[in-house]
Amino acid sequence: MSLDFQIIQKKLISFQYYLLILLTLLIPYWGFFEKFQHLSVLLFIFVLLSGLFNIQNIKKIFNDKIIISLSLFFLFLTFSILWSPQKEVTWEYWKNLHNYKYYFLLLFSIYSMKLSAQQIKKLLFIMAIAPFGTSIIYYLNALGITHIYSALFFHGNSNLLSHYLINNFFILYSASYFYLLFFEYLMKKEFKYMFLSLLTTLFFATSLIIDPLSIARLMILGYLIVLLTVPLFYLHKKHAIGIIILIILCSFLFISQNQKMQQGIQTITTAIENDKYTGSWGHRLGFAIVGMSIFKEHPIIGRGINDVRARTIEFAKENPKYFVKDPNRHFHNEHINFLVESGIVGYILFLFFIYMFLSLSIEDSFINKLKNTFIIYYLIIMLGEHYISTQQTGSFFFLFVGLILLFKQQKSISLQPSKEQLL
Repeated sequence: MSLDFQIIQKKLISFQYYLLILLTLLIPYWGFFEKFQHLSVLLFIFVLLSGLFNIQNIKKIFNDKIIISLSLFFLFLTFSILWSPQKEVTWEYWKNLHNYKYYFLLLFSIYSMKLSAQQIKKLLFIMAIAPFGTSIIYYLNALGITHIYSALFFHGNSNLLSHYLINNFFILYSASYFYLLFFEYLMKKEFKYMFLSLLTTLFFATSLIIDPLSIARLMILGYLIVLLTVPLFYLHKKHAIGIIILIILCSFLFISQNQKMQQGIQTITTAIENDKYTGSWGHRLGFAIVGMSIFKEHPIIGRGINDVRARTIEFAKENPKYFVKDPNRHFHNEHINFLVESGIVGYILFLFFIYMFLSLSIEDSFINKLKNTFIIYYLIIMLGEHYISTQQTGSFFFLFVGLILLFKQQKSISLQPSKEQLL
């Protein structure tokens, strides 16, 4: 390798890191998301030009059991066109493939990059501070200073924010990250940083509930699971149980006093008792019934990713009670969506990927706990929305997965003795 190429490669590798920082900062904001897609392609091109995406790295990628399990799941979805009841290829099929393309582009780019363990940890931190602007807007809205409520509608009166469920998805990661960091510093007795982590946790966590028009109840429930789970990672059982009891009591108090939470519980009760599916949670229960009914039509290998929406529209005409005053024709539940698309076989492939990722042993204690916390709450909030099928949040998921896999790989390399050490 010539000296000139080594200098160019070094600059390209450095540029990739800063480009990835930019990607990470932009991803929570809808107005920049199209730029995120272009930057993802640009990142992959720079990885190619730097010679990092080579035969050796490609072999390494496809020797990774987690990537193999993930690839099998998406290949199964892709080839589901072969057994789709809809004979023609639809826009829905191409839309899904479009999403998968960016997921793997991002995953393969990151997995091929030369990032140190410290750089990866910085990127995971940057992912946590990226939604800072959204949280600030929520506080300003709550105080009546601003009125940027595009969080309620795609492309509302601003292109800055997306749907509030997507905005809060990013904030949930931030609140969880700093909550874990709080316990890290507590265990190390670094009280200055512990206090800063607590303040940052409260800043992001409170922003989830400060603006009445953008409260996402499922996000709050997901975060309650985080609040209950994380102490178990760090504290002795008797101390953890005390904190968990306190959190449960505070949670019950919050749920009993919060109007939106009570409204959600009431719509669920009405749906169960009166077979009337109104309100956000009532609709979600109704859509779950619809999804499981469609799943039963093709339970083994699913109906594919080609015409799920068309089948749901058809089902709505036959069963309008599940769609009262709600134009949506999807299940608001990624688990059911995967069952409908890929059946039991495909869903087992997805769960196998999740199991493999959770089983991944990371030597760094904080990163390992962050990985587990992220997957636990991600699986929970998938009960309320299609977060992998939505490209903005799906890209975040694969950005996180890629960084964790690369961290494991880099740490493994650093633990291997060098030639000098062997000699």
